[in-house]
Order: sequence, then C-alpha cells, then structure tokens
Amino acid sequence: MAFAQTHNLQVQQAGLLQDKSVVQQQAAKNAALPTLHARVRTAGNWGFLIDPSTNELSDEFNFGNQAALNFNLNVVNGHATAYQGRLRRDQVAAATYDYQASSNALTVQILNAYLQVLLGQEQLRNAQQREEYAQEQERKVQAQVNKGVLSKRDLLHLQAQVSAESLLRVRAENSVEKALFALAQVVGLPFNESMAVQPVEIPTTWQTTSLATPEALVISATSLPDVKAAQAKVEAAQAAAQLGRALYKPSLALTAQLATRTSNYKPGGFDTQVLDNLNRRVGLALNVPVFNRFQLRTTDQLAKLEVESAKLAYQQVERDLKGKIMGVWLEYRAAAKTYQALAQQYALISEEHRYGAKLLELGGISAVEYSLTRSRLATAQSELVLAKYDCFFKQTLVGFYQGNGLPVGL
Repeated sequence: MAFAQTHNLQVQQAGLLQDKSVVQQQAAKNAALPTLHARVRTAGNWGFLIDPSTNELSDEFNFGNQAALNFNLNVVNGHATAYQGRLRRDQVAAATYDYQASSNALTVQILNAYLQVLLGQEQLRNAQQREEYAQEQERKVQAQVNKGVLSKRDLLHLQAQVSAESLLRVRAENSVEKALFALAQVVGLPFNESMAVQPVEIPTTWQTTSLATPEALVISATSLPDVKAAQAKVEAAQAAAQLGRALYKPSLALTAQLATRTSNYKPGGFDTQVLDNLNRRVGLALNVPVFNRFQLRTTDQLAKLEVESAKLAYQQVERDLKGKIMGVWLEYRAAAKTYQALAQQYALISEEHRYGAKLLELGGISAVEYSLTRSRLATAQSELVLAKYDCFFKQTLVGFYQGNGLPVGL
C-alpha cells in the first residue's frame, strides 16, 4: 500500500498540485513584504549631449556610471494582499483534500485487486482439493470395478470427471495469474511470473462487524475529502471574487530611492563623485482607477459566475457521493443475504455429496448419478467463495466510508 501511494502517477500528480499550492501560499504571504531593487548602469556616449552630472553641453566622448537603490511598500491596496492570502489558503486546502481523495480511491482499487488475488488463490486451493478428491474416488471405483460391483462405464465417467476437475484447476491458476497482473498494475510494480501474494485468511469475525446505518453513512459523507475539497473550492472562488474587486480600489504605496552618478566630465575621482552626487527621495504614490473600459464590471460578473459554478460542483459532488455510499450499503446488504443463502445451500449439498460418495463406494448409485452431485457441489463451493469475498469487500468498503480503515491483516 505504501509503495503504491508513493509511485502511483495519479497520486503523485495530486501531490505535486498540493506542493504547488503551498508554494503559491508562501508567495502570497511574501506579497506583504516591501520590495528593494538595485540598478547599476555604465554607458559611453559621443556627439552633442548634456552631461547629467554637470548639466554642460559637450561634443566630447562621455563615460558615466549610474546606481540606484529603490524601495517600495504597499500601505493600502484595498485588502488585496489579505484576499490573495485567503485565496491561496483555500487552494492549499482544496489541493490537500484532492490528494487525500486520490489516495482513498487508490486504496479502494488496491483492496479490490488484492481481494481478487485472495479469491483466486482460495478457488485454486478448492480446485486442487476437488481434483485430489476425484482422483481418490477414481481409485476407489477402480477397486469396485475390479470386484465387479461397478461397471467399466462408471470408471470411465469418473475418469472424465477427474479430467474436468483438472481443467478447472488450470483455469483457477490462470485466474490467479491475471489477478496478480491486475494487482501489479494498480500498485505500480513490474509484473513477473515469480510474483506471489502471501495467502491471508479473511478474519473469522468479519460477519459480526458493526456498521453504521445508511442514514449515518450519508451524514458521514460530508467529512470525506471529496466533499471537503469541493467546499474549499467554493471558498477559493469567493476569495478570488473579492480579490478581483480589491484590485480596482485605490492603492497607496511608500516609495524611497537612493541614487548617485559619476562622469568623466566632472573633476574628482570615482569615490568622491559617488558621495558628492548622492540623491535621496522619499514619497507616497497614490493610484486611483478612474476608467478602465468597464473591466471591473466584467471581472465582477465572471467572478460571480465562478462562485455559482463552484457551488453547483459542490452540490453535485455531495449528491454523487451520498448516492454512491447509499448504493454501496444496499449492495452490501444484498451481498450479505446472498452469502447467507449460499452458505446454507453449500452445507446441504455437502451433506448430499458425502452421502452420495458413500453410496458410490457401496455400489448403491452409478458414477453418472454421483457426478451430478459432485458438479452441484463444485458450483455451490465456487459461488460461496465468490459471494464471501464480494460480501467482505462491500462490507470493508462501507466501513472505509464510515472511517473504520482497513481490517487488520489486509
């Protein structure tokens, strides 16, 4: 599970989006800090020009240096910095919940693929046991044929049954290999024929696990990351709308500059000119939007539409998730009833098969009649195993949505 969470491409993509949103949030926090820029320029001029250091007109070659240090601090900007921080915070929350939702989806996929492997392994063990049992019955019937109790036809029919069980075993082996390949694909491991999964028995107490009512499950859906991500996106859209309006409000900035220059026209060395030509400036810059071709109105309308779209997306996610959870609960209830009915059927057919095997050994029934009972037993056993894993998966899925996590040992 840990390997898949680290190497799954979809989860990695969600993790990158989360990291990106964290960097953007830090950038929004840094927007409240002042800016400081340094500028240095060296230039040579020839022809008629006015030297800015001496204000003299000259036609000689001029070589000059300029340097400046500029400071800027936003004092008032319509709370744009605060709204930008709120927007990035909500985007981080949405990305985090999206990552958790991707991780949960991957967990369910791995659980399903893993249980398919366990199902295939148990079906393979059952097929091997049935094949061995059929071979044992073949030896017993052979002895009965030698004694003249049963006919050669009974032996041939049972030998055909052994071949059929061998075919079922081969199909079970193929099913295990396909399930292992599917699991490797989900986990992100390269598949090879030597890959194996250690058999794990389903906990014997799995049928007694207490689950929440469907109503409680629907309520708990609001705490899942899918819903929380959609809610965070609504809040992010609202913050973006407020940010858009703030950008069109008056802004006030504190500015300052420290500058100097040198020239070969002016007497004195470089160090002397740098100190003598120092220029200091401190001021306030006010920016008032007057007319911007109705961009504010357009921006505000688009922002409102984005908010409504995010709200509808939230409602859709919540509705789909509640419907999905309710559907899983109904499927679990149906699977539990099916498993209980098949368990009862298997117990009866097993008893019938045990009685039929005794009669076959005593010559009370033919191999044809016995094969019918044997076939019903194989079908009932296969259906029971399939129903057990199907019911266990759906019960685990309901518990997962309930917040119980995965069963111990899986």
